[in-house]
Amino acid sequence: MKAKKKKSQIISEAVFRGKKNLYNFEVFPLTAEFEDVSAIYIISKRINDKTGRGHHKFVCIGQTESILNDIKKHTKDKCIKQNKANVVCILAEQDEKNRLRIEADLRESHAIACNHQ
Repeated sequence: MKAKKKKSQIISEAVFRGKKNLYNFEVFPLTAEFEDVSAIYIISKRINDKTGRGHHKFVCIGQTESILNDIKKHTKDKCIKQNKANVVCILAEQDEKNRLRIEADLRESHAIACNHQ
């Protein structure tokens, strides 16, 4: 299941390492419009290096039943703006237990600028 509304909105894919596993996310502009899915999300500041590879500074990690509600709420957040977040990375997952497990695994391995839960 894809989290994107239009295929052209996806910027790239990113693999993020948790303490125990690797996770494949789709990367979208922070302003993208999404279908309403359950997902784990990472809001980050993405910077491309000289070779064009994207690097992410994690600003926020979360999980939700409604990606639409959470992303709208976070994009208005002062911390997101202060850290100049420009992308949201989405990993669609219907099962709440899996979402919570993946979110916890990622939180254990990454520094997060804004600590929302």
